[in-house]
Amino acid sequence: MKKILVLAAMGILNCVRACLRSANLKRALVCSCLLAALATAAEAQVEISKFKFGKDEPFGMYPGRKMIDMKFKNTSDRAMKYLKVHYYAVNAVGDVVSGRDEGLREPGKEYIKPKTLDCMGPFEPGKQYSRWASGAITTQQKGTLAVPFEVEIIYMENDTTRIRINKENLRQFFPKNEWRDYNRYNEQL
Repeated sequence: MKKILVLAAMGILNCVRACLRSANLKRALVCSCLLAALATAAEAQVEISKFKFGKDEPFGMYPGRKMIDMKFKNTSDRAMKYLKVHYYAVNAVGDVVSGRDEGLREPGKEYIKPKTLDCMGPFEPGKQYSRWASGAITTQQKGTLAVPFEVEIIYMENDTTRIRINKENLRQFFPKNEWRDYNRYNEQL
């Protein structure tokens, strides 16, 4: 798959060069847009098919405690050492929640820290994996979602890729998740 993307990118790049030489700017612009779209598609190095909260109340204890559950596939052509997903717990009305009943209140300051699911590999290319973490959040609120905002990939060669997740590219990396706009400056926890 990666080889096909590279060959397609080389073909489109040659098209852009030819169009620029012949002063056909309209066609060069169209080819440039295709090249940009192809580069975005090639960026998806991991596909996370499941990323959500689940019930985590062992023996009926700790009511409202939730775990984070994730299934993913390494779609790159390199082995991954670590995969880190940074996320917020967002309630049904779009406020980020910390999982506590009371919190610090300072107007204009972000006081709810993001959560991180750290996964240690190695994660081989083309293989699917499943990870979960117990006690990610404790809240009685219904409809709380895990909304990712960054994926960090550390490869076996120790180079790092950080991918910001937003409304536009969420489906590329998290095809089954829904986006929820959120407010980090929640006045009430």
